[in-house]
Amino acid sequence: MVYAVRRPAVAGYFYPSDPSELRELISHLTRHDGVRTQARGLIVPHGSFRHAGAIAGAAFGRIVIPRRCIAIGPSHTGSWMPWSLMTGGAYRTPLGDVPIDAACAAALQARCPFLEADAWSQRGEHAIEVPLPFLQHLGPKDLSIVPIVTGADRTEEFVQLAQALAQVVRMLEEPVLLIASSDFSHYESQACVTEQDHALLDAVQTMDGASLVRLVQDERPLMCGYGAVACVLDASRQLGARRAGLVRYGTSADAGGDPHSAIGYASVIIE
Repeated sequence: MVYAVRRPAVAGYFYPSDPSELRELISHLTRHDGVRTQARGLIVPHGSFRHAGAIAGAAFGRIVIPRRCIAIGPSHTGSWMPWSLMTGGAYRTPLGDVPIDAACAAALQARCPFLEADAWSQRGEHAIEVPLPFLQHLGPKDLSIVPIVTGADRTEEFVQLAQALAQVVRMLEEPVLLIASSDFSHYESQACVTEQDHALLDAVQTMDGASLVRLVQDERPLMCGYGAVACVLDASRQLGARRAGLVRYGTSADAGGDPHSAIGYASVIIE
């Protein structure tokens, strides 16, 4: 069978390209001795493993990865499309191919016509790719995903997608993990980034996507992926989640980056 494969764009740059090295690193980053929880949603960064891997891994290591995952991330490639998703084929990383859940993608597209079926716009985009090796390493062999990339800023579309996500997950009648791939404040001093991110995380922990959207659009902190986070928060709440708990926070400066041009990273489990 011939199908479209979205090839890795940042392997060997954001994370190791050697499969053995990558698995070993993920095992280290996700080490957790406690019981793993069944989460409704997850917020994780898409920065390099050097800067953000420990923060993402702290959350991935605490949850059970189901066979179906829906991942939403922001566009970094300048695509003209405000929304896009792959409706078939597979995402490839050094750990292999993850098939697209075509039925789930079609169900979402039927409820949100603005979701353009376009694999081309995901080429070169790292927001979905970077968390994927964690899912592959920790998840079941029959793992599948629906990857959604957005550059939209319209609140009504975030609300519509959140409702569609909740409807589709109920229809599937099995565990589905909703993943928002998002970094927090960008390119400010470490002190400024930390201050802004405390306010953003306070909004996240209210479980109200609209509050987060208002804060970002009114105060203008450069949060990469706030729309994805708003969608996952609201959909998870509609599915019965009551808590968005911070697992770990840090900045690129904490990992050796420039303290005068830092990026904030956080991982949050929604349950």
